[in-house]
Amino acid sequence: MTPAARRMGVVVLNWNGRPHLERCLSSLADQEHPDHFVVLVDNGSRDGSVEFVRERFPAVELLELGENRRFAGGNNAGAALALELGSDVVLVLNNDTESTPGFLRALDGAFDDPTVGVAGPRVVHADRRDRIWYGGGFFDPRWGFARHRALRAHTDAGADPAGPTDWVTGCALAVRAEVWTALGGLDEDFYIYAEDVDFCLRARAAGWSIVYVPEAVLHHAVSASVGGRMSRFKAYHRTRSRRQLSRRHAHGFLARPAGLLYDAALAGHLLLRGAPGAARAVFEAVFESPRAAPRHSTRELSGDR
Repeated sequence: MTPAARRMGVVVLNWNGRPHLERCLSSLADQEHPDHFVVLVDNGSRDGSVEFVRERFPAVELLELGENRRFAGGNNAGAALALELGSDVVLVLNNDTESTPGFLRALDGAFDDPTVGVAGPRVVHADRRDRIWYGGGFFDPRWGFARHRALRAHTDAGADPAGPTDWVTGCALAVRAEVWTALGGLDEDFYIYAEDVDFCLRARAAGWSIVYVPEAVLHHAVSASVGGRMSRFKAYHRTRSRRQLSRRHAHGFLARPAGLLYDAALAGHLLLRGAPGAARAVFEAVFESPRAAPRHSTRELSGDR
């Protein structure tokens, strides 16, 4: 007998993302999953996003925060509402995504296994749909590095088999309700980035399985809200969060020197690519105190995986 579908609450975080919402919300409205709803969390947009959703998608639950609580804070608020509305599974989903037919059903099926606490889909580039952006994730505690599996691999290459994974990207993070509640959601100490890896590592430490579901396919406009791959903001905060994640979860004595080498190599790469501001931002993150308030924090962003 096939288990009944779980009630899925899809939390879509938005900050001035009006151009993405039609495609994202329409694709969710077309899902065949029999028991799902959408919560649109607005982080204080000023581009008419709220008015657009209210008029075009009246079935969507709107949660207006009135301020930018960034990725973790906004999604935590949305997940709290989704749980109040009876979600068995909370799906945190980027607004710059488009879900394919069967997406929610495939993700829901992962939770037929009662040991599974977190599940994630195959994420492909929106502008090149035969190339994988997320096909599972690795984290090596000896070195303190998290990375995507099958990054830029062809979708037919077989580089991303279904099964266990170390972490699931926050671009599309599906979590059993009791796991979300027990862990207290995403850690808001991460200003932006690495909250997803941290959450999954905490879930695994608590005894839950984390799985990758390639049958669930999502199209993603990568880095649509952070100025692209070479932005100063992204270089700084990715470096800052990587170091924060390593301090919390890495256990190898080589983690710190390996991290410094990686950061130096990244800065050199950015210089060669003609992005001196981004290279400088990497070193700003490296040499600041772990307790320092983040720089480059005045630009209000919802976050992007």
